[in-house]
Amino acid sequence: MEAFGFIFAQDWARSLEPLTSVRPVASLPVLGKYRAIDFPLSNMVRSGIVRIAVSLDPEANSLLDHLRIASQWDLDRKEGGLFVLPGKYLGTVDVLFKNIAFLKRAAEDIIFMVWGDCIHSLDYGDLLKFHVEKAADITYVGPSENPNVVVMNKYLLLEILFAYKDLRDFWRDVIATIRGDLHLEEYPKRVPMYRVSEGLDAFYRLHMDALDLSIYSKLTENLIMTKLRDFPPAKFTTTSRIHNSIISDGCIVGGHVINSVVGRNSVIKAGAYVENCILMQDVTVEEGARLVNVIADRYTTIRANREVVSNKIAIIPREHVV
Repeated sequence: MEAFGFIFAQDWARSLEPLTSVRPVASLPVLGKYRAIDFPLSNMVRSGIVRIAVSLDPEANSLLDHLRIASQWDLDRKEGGLFVLPGKYLGTVDVLFKNIAFLKRAAEDIIFMVWGDCIHSLDYGDLLKFHVEKAADITYVGPSENPNVVVMNKYLLLEILFAYKDLRDFWRDVIATIRGDLHLEEYPKRVPMYRVSEGLDAFYRLHMDALDLSIYSKLTENLIMTKLRDFPPAKFTTTSRIHNSIISDGCIVGGHVINSVVGRNSVIKAGAYVENCILMQDVTVEEGARLVNVIADRYTTIRANREVVSNKIAIIPREHVV
């Protein structure tokens, strides 16, 4: 039995502002060199799912640009491929109902519904096998009140959509209403899973947890694919000191980096100090600057000898100069 995928990527997640003021949560940079949506996309492709739809807001320019070249996920195909479904959606039921033509045309019988902000690595082939063996109506992964992955027969989905098209959230509204009439199964295998739309604390915890090599390896074991960038390997000068950190390609590091994640093409100059921080792509930390417990968005600059030290999480918005 074959399956196709549907990724919900239309939400902007106000709980993550200002990081999501310029991008939807599925487009948020994570772990130095990926976008959040790379994880569900890569999991599907690595598991043999090659017809994948992504629902998004038409104003999500960064996500549209990221998905522009489907070959980066091996999805430039005559049969199947990557389908981008832009629209102004009111909720997941609205997403599915407005794209019901796509659901009907899909040749596969089973649909995998995944949220674009879910960071995980999971063999969907094993999940599909479990779903079939249990003869379940719906199999889900994650919390029963708000799962991260949902598997079901598309014809059952279509039947439910026509009956409950006026509701908003597919799981919290529709399934909560009819779950007593359905055979639901929870997938028993436990893997690290993070929903970054839960807020800044969840986003920060993902990165700090990923500094543990065992967790990072589990999150990326399915060989996460992303948009290619032609950056050289990271460079470290004789003045650099690195401890328990992720340094992405294209970086030049001359300062101290401790328990931090540094995104592509960032520069940390000699005498700078970075601890417990998340720096996204193209961040510059000048000489003598000091950052502790900071999330710095793309294209930000911390001037020489400036300090941003916080007991909680401090945010430096995109393109700001401190």
